[in-house]
Amino acid sequence: MPIVSTADFIRSSAGYIRANVSRANADKNSFLTKAEAQALPRDLKDNFENHRWGAQENQAVTAAKFVERFTNYVAVHAQRADVNGDGFLNSMEAKRLPVDLRDNFRNYAALR
Repeated sequence: MPIVSTADFIRSSAGYIRANVSRANADKNSFLTKAEAQALPRDLKDNFENHRWGAQENQAVTAAKFVERFTNYVAVHAQRADVNGDGFLNSMEAKRLPVDLRDNFRNYAALR
């Protein structure tokens, strides 16, 4: 697994979730339902399940909040995993990411 910049991983993750939430939100309203979330890529489905804070009774979340919270979640945990503070994540540091971000990181790193 290559060493990747934490800033690039965070920036790429923000664009990735924005694009995929927009694509999955079939009716283009401000909510992303559990049914619509099935159209998300596999590596974002676990994040949707883990980030459904304050979900409506119909299990919908505000799409913008999901994007914002996920992006912040990636930023906090990528920076926390960078134990030597060099601005990069190596394979050992990536293991410090929460389980639901490891698949996102692996997919990102595979494209590098």
